[in-house]
Amino acid sequence: MNSATRSARTAKGLVLVLLPSLLAVPLSAAQPVSADDGPAKPGKTAGAAGFEARFTDNSSLKLTLRDERIELVSPYGKLSIPVAEVRQIDFRTRLSEDALRRIDAAVTHLGSQQYRQREEASAELLRLGAKAYPALQLAARSKDPEVARRAEAILDKIRETVSEEDLQVREYDVVETGHSRISGRIESATLKANTSQFGEVQLKLADVRSLRSLAAGPGGEVPTNVLPDPGNLVNYQNQIGQKFAFRVTGALVGNCWGSDVYTTDSTLAVAAVHAGVVRPGQTGVVKVMILASPPAFQGSTRNGVTTANYGAYRGAYQIIR
Repeated sequence: MNSATRSARTAKGLVLVLLPSLLAVPLSAAQPVSADDGPAKPGKTAGAAGFEARFTDNSSLKLTLRDERIELVSPYGKLSIPVAEVRQIDFRTRLSEDALRRIDAAVTHLGSQQYRQREEASAELLRLGAKAYPALQLAARSKDPEVARRAEAILDKIRETVSEEDLQVREYDVVETGHSRISGRIESATLKANTSQFGEVQLKLADVRSLRSLAAGPGGEVPTNVLPDPGNLVNYQNQIGQKFAFRVTGALVGNCWGSDVYTTDSTLAVAAVHAGVVRPGQTGVVKVMILASPPAFQGSTRNGVTTANYGAYRGAYQIIR
């Protein structure tokens, strides 16, 4: 069966591109819920909470958080989560006011009557890269043919240099502890931190993609040697019995065959959603083990993803929960 025939059997997913301004969780007057019997005491620091920060430009930095608690506004009220219990935080997409102003002005100038201004606007949006991606997607549907043409050209250039993971709009802040994973909105624009290189710093959340605990928390070890999303695992299919960890953003669009055990050419981001280890648009570490192919792969519908049946294949992988 050729790839075109297999693709035709795969259910189509729906990708929703949401701007962060539409994703605000209503800020109610609910009182913070603490994880212990008493409120946090002011003036105390949490120097033992060591993390690795991964930034939106894919750089990283080891640090300790000075805050004792993370205040998260969830749909069920405001939660006060002890930093010492946090294993990982995946931050929602944020844009600074300055970036929003620059993007808005540049998109407007794509339709300028002055050629030089149009060129400068195109260059500015290209420099902004992934930050301008959602606005450019809207501009590509403009009724102004010049705006639409320029926006589409910039989108193509951004896709050449920025990974699909970094172009995903993340809807919520997701805080993971040893026993739960909670989605919501961290109200603060910054976190206080200490670094060995720069001393005390204010960590701007608009620049941070995730924080990962450097210590093994309750409920399991924190994976090390995490690799970027490979798309699928065809290049790993001969390493039977080996385990790998990948940083993956859950997706609904892509080819996928099997349930629990998937063909190695199945899109990992889709299989991860199907297996329930990440949600669409959520970034997390997905651990897999490479297996020999079973006699057949059984498709199913889970978590909004429908996978297909298939016979024996060249290789397989299992997502480790």
